[in-house]
Amino acid sequence: MKKSPPLPTDRQIPLSKFWSKAFFIETLLNGLILVLPMIIILFLLSLIFKFVFNLVSPISSLLDKNADEHNFLINILALLILIVLIFMIGLAIRSARSFKTFKSFEDRYLLRIPLYSTLQETIAQFTGLKKMPFSQVVLVDAYNTGVLLTGFITEKACDGIYTVFVPTAPNPMNGNIYHVPVRQIRFLDIESEKAMRTIMGLGTGSSVLFSARVKTEEVEELDEVKKFPIANDTNPEVE
Repeated sequence: MKKSPPLPTDRQIPLSKFWSKAFFIETLLNGLILVLPMIIILFLLSLIFKFVFNLVSPISSLLDKNADEHNFLINILALLILIVLIFMIGLAIRSARSFKTFKSFEDRYLLRIPLYSTLQETIAQFTGLKKMPFSQVVLVDAYNTGVLLTGFITEKACDGIYTVFVPTAPNPMNGNIYHVPVRQIRFLDIESEKAMRTIMGLGTGSSVLFSARVKTEEVEELDEVKKFPIANDTNPEVE
């Protein structure tokens, strides 16, 4: 999957550069990268909504031929039809056979469309169907010695193997990456901010990590397999 260009950091910008042409174009492009997926989504939804609106407009006219206020009824009816249509598509694709068909179609055609992957990832993360990286805190026995390291899941590399980022203290911007079997990982039910504070505090307050509830299930939402249409496609329902 193509990675979007990194956004600018909070570095200070000289006043002389602020009004330069290069700075303006760079800033404009960075802003466009952020808003373009949403613009495309809203545009496509508006086209679909107008199409459904035109379909149900004659029905509403039959209900009330002499009133112009039936436009409100058309809007409500079109919105309901659109919601039901999207739900039925999502419901149909939950079966194993339909899911495999969709994945084949997606790999062959959809992934070749520019910005499709970006839109897919944006919507999945915005709607909560996919967890953001570093949102899952873990204690990892990276060397299988019993010594535990505070880390964050970045992705599920493959079946039974997770990629874990272990930050250094007190600067969490640096760290090491480990590919660890799931049996050597404790998934903690704790906010990533709390875990990050223990790292920046050189271990102070680490008791919150050991008092947190340990999750017994694996974090399937972090699977790198593209799964936008389904909230849990790693185990789709069998027909």
